[in-house]
This record gives sequence, C-alpha cells and structure tokens, in this order.
Amino acid sequence: MHIPAREDTADDLRTDPRRYFDSLSAAEQDRLFTPAGAEAIREGADIGQVVNARRGVYEAGGRQFTRTNAGKRPRLMPEQILREANGDRAEAVRLLKLHRYLR
Repeated sequence: MHIPAREDTADDLRTDPRRYFDSLSAAEQDRLFTPAGAEAIREGADIGQVVNARRGVYEAGGRQFTRTNAGKRPRLMPEQILREANGDRAEAVRLLKLHRYLR
C-alpha cells in the first residue's frame, strides 16, 4: 500500500516496519520472516537487511550466504549465523554485527 507523505504519521503501523513486526505474535513473526530471520530481528537486526538478504541467497561449502549488500566479503545469512552461534547469544550478536545486520 502506498501512503502519501502528508498522511504518514509517527507510529503508523503501515509505514513503521519495526512497529508492524512488534505487533505480531512470535509465531506470526517466525512464519512471515522465518524463525532465524525473526530471531535476528528480535535481537535488533535491521528488518530491511534481513528481508532483502533472501534475494541473493546461495550455498557454498555447506554454509548459507547472500550476495545482497555483501560487498567484497561473503555475507552469512541469519540462519547460518544462528547455527554457528550454537545458542550463544553474545556470539550471535557479534556475528549479526560483523555481517551488517545489526549496528
């Protein structure tokens, strides 16, 4: 849906992706953004980066990468990051930052 700029207001669910995400149940977040993508967003990852990364996904050496916004260095997918962090939240956050999902 297109919203004219003059109608866009702060906290408008239609134009604030984070507010929309937060309005969903955890199950809906997982369904719409994938479980790993939703977990990355819940950890603070940029929604646009997580969603757009899916456009350029590929596998190499048994690991998932994306070409989207990768630059010169391969960029891991959120799913791969969470697998490699193996339940360690600090490591997951470190890898999300390293691969530019989190600032």
